[in-house]
Amino acid sequence: MKREKQKIVYVIGHRNPDTDSICSAIGYAHFKNMTDKGHLYVPMRAGKMNEESTFILKKFGINFPDELESLSSTVNDMELKRPISIGAKDSIQALAEMMKRENVRAVPVVDDNGKVVGIVGLRDIAQHYMDSVNFFDLSQSPIDINLLTKTLECRVLCSNSSINPLSGRVFIATMQKGTLLNKIQRGDIIITGDQHDLQIELIHAGCSTIITTNGLEPSVDVINLAKDKGTLVLVSPYNTFATMHLMTMSAPVSSIMCKKIPTVGLYTPISALRKRILESEYRSEIVVDSDNNLIGFITRTDLLNPIRKKVILVDHNEISQAVEGIDEAEILEIIDHHRVGDISTVAPIYVYNDPVGSTCTVVANIMFLHQVRIPPEIAGMLLSGILSDTLILTLTTTTDRDRLAADRLAEIAGISIMEYGKELLGESINTKGKTSAELISADFKEFLIGGKRLGISQMMVLDCEEINLREMELLEELERIRVNGAYDLTALLITNPISSRQERILLQGETWIVEKAFNVKIQNNTCILPTIMSRKKDFIPAVGQVLSMAR
Repeated sequence: MKREKQKIVYVIGHRNPDTDSICSAIGYAHFKNMTDKGHLYVPMRAGKMNEESTFILKKFGINFPDELESLSSTVNDMELKRPISIGAKDSIQALAEMMKRENVRAVPVVDDNGKVVGIVGLRDIAQHYMDSVNFFDLSQSPIDINLLTKTLECRVLCSNSSINPLSGRVFIATMQKGTLLNKIQRGDIIITGDQHDLQIELIHAGCSTIITTNGLEPSVDVINLAKDKGTLVLVSPYNTFATMHLMTMSAPVSSIMCKKIPTVGLYTPISALRKRILESEYRSEIVVDSDNNLIGFITRTDLLNPIRKKVILVDHNEISQAVEGIDEAEILEIIDHHRVGDISTVAPIYVYNDPVGSTCTVVANIMFLHQVRIPPEIAGMLLSGILSDTLILTLTTTTDRDRLAADRLAEIAGISIMEYGKELLGESINTKGKTSAELISADFKEFLIGGKRLGISQMMVLDCEEINLREMELLEELERIRVNGAYDLTALLITNPISSRQERILLQGETWIVEKAFNVKIQNNTCILPTIMSRKKDFIPAVGQVLSMAR
């Protein structure tokens, strides 16, 4: 699963996606998945689908692409290693051994259900070791017998279930017998060697536990007396110094862990992750899910290599039209049919930019070239993109390659171009019940030309009278967009492909640009052009020429 995630490549069109953008992304992802088994190509969209695109995908039974809000890398784009963790009830000694074995400086702490309850690092172990210099009284930090025996790897010769945890004072039997016995109180813990007589007297004195070192077992008399008095007797295989040290390391991890947990989720941006790790005392972050289950553990070394989403752009090659975060992504390919924009890459990439009427034509021709089988539903979808972007092969952008591709796709899909074209047109031209904002935003694109920022929308209508009645509100919306978006010019190109062969334009802002580009007079923020305009082939190039001369 982890490996597949790392091989994902997103195929995505421009913001405010039109039919050509949606269909070419799906089509090209299909082609790449057929020809490259080393990656998983996933079609995505950079905004809400319009009604036409929705109709097409439903008609041909194709799944809707998910929306991708940003290409900024997140934790989910990292190759998360299987995280190591320590249980809150495990001993500090077990923690130290794990950290040495795994060569790590910090470890997440989990409870019995695998949920993160803390974090612990070398600094915590070091602090605990420094604090243990005065280790002689367990009343403040009792030791669990099970942890102690596991840590010491000791044998239990006499047990007492009521003595758990150990909580008395700790003595090492190095002083004179009389001196030691004068200090002993009931419940104390004594570490001894093979001192038979002393062990007898210590048990009589009421000590709770005797721990012998170097694997030396007490005599039968001592063991029998201990059983009679309820004294716990343990045999440590280590010498006295090591036994004392390991006792201090028998405390549970929960006693030294930090409960202020540095956690992130799978969709935390890498930029935020870097900042958090740099500010973290542990120089790391724990990755958890919504239920606080441990997913991964990230340290500074995991961020040494660049972490970027891989993406193929279709139907655009300009930053202003690309999904947010494009500057952080690794662009692998660009498949387009527009003018060359301002997107640049660090490494050389594959670019196929063909000045045809539709990106779906480009995608279809790539499939024909590679002799990739095109399923009928994919053929119908690609045909839809061509017919939509060329207005049923009538716009000035339409080329012979568009017509040839459309014919071949129609044959594969078993569709009549003219009959289906009229059906598609009827679905796409629907202004009833839509607000001015919805009408303009449906096919709105941003351009930066000659230092001017332009926002150009295009729409088709069948009822020109309705547009006449809504002219003022459309102009008001264009002005609102111009002001809020800091555009120099906003324009709406309105086309009636059935009853009119001319273009009506509503404008706000520096309207002189359009007057000079098309030699027209603009009155009341509107004008009529005698021919249907292609935004990318007719309108934008003419405007661009004017602006280049004005500089």
